[in-house]
Amino acid sequence: MMKVLLVDDDYLALEGLRQMLRWDTFNGELAGCATDGAEAAAMIEANPPDVVIADIKMPHMNGLELARHLYQNHRGIHMILLSGHSEFEYAQKALQYRVTDYILKPVTRQKITELEECLKKINRELQAKKEVRLLAGDDSLKDRLLAILRRGDTEAVHELMLSGALSNVLLHDTDGTLGATLLNYLFAYQSEIGKDKARLAELKRQGLEEYWRLHSPRERVDYLLLRYRELMEYSESRKSEYTQPIVAHCIGIIQDCFTDSAFNISLLADRLNLSLPYLSTVFKQEMGQTLSSFLSQQRLLRAQELLQDISIPVKDVCVGSGYEDPHYFARSFKKQTGMTPSEYRNLYSRRKLPSDTGGKGEAL
Repeated sequence: MMKVLLVDDDYLALEGLRQMLRWDTFNGELAGCATDGAEAAAMIEANPPDVVIADIKMPHMNGLELARHLYQNHRGIHMILLSGHSEFEYAQKALQYRVTDYILKPVTRQKITELEECLKKINRELQAKKEVRLLAGDDSLKDRLLAILRRGDTEAVHELMLSGALSNVLLHDTDGTLGATLLNYLFAYQSEIGKDKARLAELKRQGLEEYWRLHSPRERVDYLLLRYRELMEYSESRKSEYTQPIVAHCIGIIQDCFTDSAFNISLLADRLNLSLPYLSTVFKQEMGQTLSSFLSQQRLLRAQELLQDISIPVKDVCVGSGYEDPHYFARSFKKQTGMTPSEYRNLYSRRKLPSDTGGKGEAL
């Protein structure tokens, strides 16, 4: 609910305003009533409302002074001023304190309708800002965008930013905070694909400066789309330059470390300073198989090699090929070869017997 504080030194005007407003139409609730600006300021400090509706002409602290107080201390609070005809010029001066709107007295039913429309608009803005905060901290949005970038899906980027809930929020993101977050995701991806760190820092500085110079949410959305498209085009044109070295480095690390049972693909990604989803995508595109299957394949090949030496106990073969649990090793080996380690050893020994005996013996 949107909390609204009413302020007027005329008790009858205050009560009339409270009763005439159709609170449900703008999802509002009364946060309290104050009879002068000083009392209102104290109430705001104790329990900040979303909106303050105040008369301009009041004792102790008038509406303009209260507007200045909110501008200096509570810029997130919207303020609407009620002004008599003779104070119209006075109300205009309050715009420097970002007063949302003013309503000319007397407050008729028509003026109440105008006020309600203004409150509806404020409520929509507040809801959008709430969604901005939620989306800006939502890791699933980051994961979704990075996944789109990794597969180079320009159409999906347009769909995400120009339709649906995210588009609506971006177009109401008057502060530009969500857009800046999306821009930072873009630079995070550029870091993933191995762009020079010094150059990347400069690009990020320039990009954010250009973004914050834009004034409207529409301009900012267009700018984001442009930068996302540029990066995907760059990624596609330079794909082999950064994927091949990454995959080669990846294979080298696996071949050096796969005999360590603690080694896994998450540790591999950490060691390469890349996200696991990105590394998995690049590896599969380049090699035609997943990281996990490649790692398992290296361990299987080593196990088969060690099993050919009958002097090495099967439990040592397990450890020597990167497995910690002998039972898991046996299950994994059988799943990949169709036989247990012992069966594989026996079969290999039988196949080798003729050549080992100079062709004089027969396989058993």
